[in-house]
Amino acid sequence: MKITILNGNPRSSGFDDYLLALKKVLEDQSNSVVLIHLRELTLRYCIGCWGCWVKTPGQCVNSDQSPEMDRAVINADFVLWAAPLVMGFPSELLKRANDKHLPLIHPYMEVDRGEAHHVRRYPKSPRVGLLLEKEPFTDERDLKIVTDIYCRTALNFKTRLEFSLTTETPIEDLAGRITHPSTGLPLPEYYSATQGVSIASPARLTLLNGSPRGRKGNTPIFLQEIAKGFAGPSEMHHLVCLKQTGEMVQAFAKADCALIGFPLYTDSMPGITKHFFEALGPLLERRKNPPLGFVIQSGFPEGLHSRYVERYVERLAERLGSPYLGTVVKGNGEGTRLMTAAMNARLFRNLQSLGIGLASGERFNPGVLQEIASPERYPRVLGPLFRFFLRLPIAHSYFDGMLKENGSYEQRFDRPFE
Repeated sequence: MKITILNGNPRSSGFDDYLLALKKVLEDQSNSVVLIHLRELTLRYCIGCWGCWVKTPGQCVNSDQSPEMDRAVINADFVLWAAPLVMGFPSELLKRANDKHLPLIHPYMEVDRGEAHHVRRYPKSPRVGLLLEKEPFTDERDLKIVTDIYCRTALNFKTRLEFSLTTETPIEDLAGRITHPSTGLPLPEYYSATQGVSIASPARLTLLNGSPRGRKGNTPIFLQEIAKGFAGPSEMHHLVCLKQTGEMVQAFAKADCALIGFPLYTDSMPGITKHFFEALGPLLERRKNPPLGFVIQSGFPEGLHSRYVERYVERLAERLGSPYLGTVVKGNGEGTRLMTAAMNARLFRNLQSLGIGLASGERFNPGVLQEIASPERYPRVLGPLFRFFLRLPIAHSYFDGMLKENGSYEQRFDRPFE
C-alpha cells in the first residue's frame, strides 16, 4: 500500500516524532510510506492565476516543488494531511499545500450530491485522513469546525475524509485506520448564516484584503463597496504583501472596526489569509480587539460552500475578543470584476447598505446578507436542469476561451502525474 504523509508542522517538535513513529509502524507492516516535511519544500502560495488549469493543465506554473508533492499525493493509495492547530485551524503550511492541490482537479463543474463541484482530473483519488495536534485552548467545537471543512475539501477532491484524529490517538490505532478502508465520515450538515452583533458607530474602517491576487482580485471590490456605503474614512491593506504583515497586524490592533475579505480556497481561507490569522496570535492576550466582520466570495454558484469556513471566522472573532459583525457570503464572486456596473448594481447596492448600517452602529443586516448569498442552494427540482446546462459547450466557454488563447485547449484533460 502506498501512503503519503504531508507534515504541515512549521518547526521541528514532538509532532515530527509522532509521524516518524507512525511511518515506522506502517513500514513494518510492509507499506510504502513517503513522509514529506512541507517546511523543507520550496512551496509558493497559490495566487489564483489558474495557470494550472489554462496554461499548463494539471500542473502549477510557478517554479516550486509543488509538482513533486502533488505527484506523491495523486499516486498514493492513502494521504494523511497532518498539522498542528494554530489559531484554531491547521497550520498555514498545510493550508498552502492544500491550495496547491488545485491542479489535481479540473476547472469544469458538475452536479454532485445536488451541489456544484469540480470535475475530477484523475480516474482515481486517494483515500484521505486528517491528523491534528491540539492547542492548549482547543475544544470539541474547534475540532468539529476543522473536520467539517476538511470533509468538504475531500469532497471537492473527489474522495472522502475517512477520519479526523488528534495526536492523542495511539499510533497503532491510527495505523490501523490508515490501512483498513472505511466508509468515511458523514458529510457535514448544511449550515445557515451566522448572526452578528450591533456595535457603536465606528469612526474609521480598516479593510484587510485576503485575495492572493491583491488589488486585482474580486475581494477588494466587495470591501470597497461596503466602504463606499460607510462614507467615512477607511484604509485598505493587502495581505498578499507578506513583508508588511507586522504593519497590518498593528493596523488591525488599532482599528475602530475591521473587515477581512477573502476568496474561498479549497473550502476555507487562502494560505496567505491563514498566514495573517496566525500573525494575530499575540493579540489573543489582549482579549479585547476591534469589532470584526468578514467577506467570503467564491466561484461556486451557491452560497452554501462558504458556510463552513464562516463557522471558523466566527470562532476566530470570539477567540480574539472581537465583537462579531457577521459574514457576507457571495457565490459566483469570480465574475464580479468582469461584469458591467449595471450587472453589479444590485450587489453593490446591498454591499453599500451594509456600510451604511455600520456607520449607524448596526450589525450586518441578516436580510441583506441573505439576498447577497442567494442562491444559497439550488432547489432539488433544478438539479436535472443544472446537469443539462453543464453538458452544453457554453457552460465551459469561460475556461475553454482561456485554454484556446494559451494554446492549451487540446491538453485540457492532461494528467501529468499519472
